[in-house]
Amino acid sequence: MSIAGRIALLYRLEIMKAFRRRQSWIGPGLLVAVILLAPLVHPITRDGTGDYSFIAYVTPLSLNLLGYLMLLAFSAALVVSETERGVARGVLVRPVRRSEFIVAKLLTAFSYAALLTALTGAASWGVAALRGDLLGVHLGGELVYTGDAMIAAYAGGALLSLLPQWAGASLAILFSTAARGTGTAVSLSLGTWIAIDLVKYPLGIAPFVFTTYLDAPWQVFAHRGDALEYPWFPMAWQCALSSAPVIAASAALSLYIFNRRNLGSC
Repeated sequence: MSIAGRIALLYRLEIMKAFRRRQSWIGPGLLVAVILLAPLVHPITRDGTGDYSFIAYVTPLSLNLLGYLMLLAFSAALVVSETERGVARGVLVRPVRRSEFIVAKLLTAFSYAALLTALTGAASWGVAALRGDLLGVHLGGELVYTGDAMIAAYAGGALLSLLPQWAGASLAILFSTAARGTGTAVSLSLGTWIAIDLVKYPLGIAPFVFTTYLDAPWQVFAHRGDALEYPWFPMAWQCALSSAPVIAASAALSLYIFNRRNLGSC
């Protein structure tokens, strides 16, 4: 079997394991619950006015706080949960390379981020459609942005927001590879996120830090909901350039550490 075939097989097995774990569904369930309850805080009614402000409010609130926390916790447990129980040794007895094992874990974490993003979009748009109006954005009786244009802006924000999410998931995989216990890996992942957000503004490095761009991709959609224009660039480039090196470096370090690790002592 080719390398791509082995990775694809490992990835399918990871997805099947994730589906069977109840913990995997805590994040999606909490996200949907938050979005369903959001109209209590941000009321919406059928009044002929586009309720895109509700979507712009609830998406970052749920995805970038609760969703990101659940993504880090999920990713941080992927490797260490199997090394500390000796499961990884059994997998690697087969004709599977350690690098393929880590790549499958990364793909699983990336898929979980995509799942949370898709669920957030479906739930937020669903609530807005059922309880409010999504007829485009009007200003003074004139249609400024059509409904299709708003969908496109949201889709663009969702795709771009995956980059900083994947950067955080890659860091969590790195901690999961290096740590000896699940609790340690999760604590390091969440602690690093909090520490970065605490120091990036005082140090003036926020534009270069990937966590800044958890919120930024949604600004285009939010401004269009207010009948304003907001450019994709240079924000999109900054998002990509701050996230891609973290993804690449974390993946490379994870591969290096796991290749050198003595799994017999786990």
